[in-house]
Amino acid sequence: MIEVLPIFTNSPLRNYTYLIYSNRTGEVYCVDPYNAPLILSQIKKLGLKLKGILNTHEHGDHTEGNLELKEETNCVVFGHTNAKGKIPGLDETLNEGDICFETEGESIEVWDTPGHTFSHLSFVHKNPNTILGIFSGDTLFNLGVGNCFRGGDAPTLYHTIETKYKTLPDSCLLYPGHDYWQNNFAFSHHVDPNHEERDNFQKEIPPHFISTIGLEKKLSPFFRRDSMSIRDRLTALGEEVTDDRSLFLILRKLRDHW
Repeated sequence: MIEVLPIFTNSPLRNYTYLIYSNRTGEVYCVDPYNAPLILSQIKKLGLKLKGILNTHEHGDHTEGNLELKEETNCVVFGHTNAKGKIPGLDETLNEGDICFETEGESIEVWDTPGHTFSHLSFVHKNPNTILGIFSGDTLFNLGVGNCFRGGDAPTLYHTIETKYKTLPDSCLLYPGHDYWQNNFAFSHHVDPNHEERDNFQKEIPPHFISTIGLEKKLSPFFRRDSMSIRDRLTALGEEVTDDRSLFLILRKLRDHW
């Protein structure tokens, strides 16, 4: 089976790196490397060989460790076809539906998920029966979604969330590119002040908690778009909500200035 090790990097932007590996084959792939020495230490501890780097997108905090890891291990760097010339050390490009890694009936499949940038991939951990987890980069965070002012587009992000992320099973684990729990809790309180389930959950959440899509649908304002509490709050803030799409775009605009 495929194992997942989240690595919280303590970087200024609270980045996550993930190791995806098989104890049977000894192969490991790294999603969005930040701190190369830390990653190499973890790989050595697990007794694995780094086969490849999976970059969700081109921003530097997601590619920081590419060149050092490539130099030390001769691994292959993968990224979006639109990221040619933008991702350090990029060797091979990936397209929708490609399989990056496969072992014992489980696989890592590529999804093209534009919005945060137009060079953004998400990586889906699946077996023949269901999707087990998704490495979302800067598309979806805990209680939030990615910004769109560094090469992206908010309407495109809305379409990605609607057509891809909302289709995921509730049990699917969410592996985001950053730990933004606390800031996104604060924003959620701002736009959705009367959400008792979120408030109760916030009191109990452990550090660097890995949530599920089902939990995000219950907690995140970007999923709870049928909530009258959110709609009333946005109206009180002087925003005009006309439909589901407009509510998403308003939330994204407000989050930009939070």
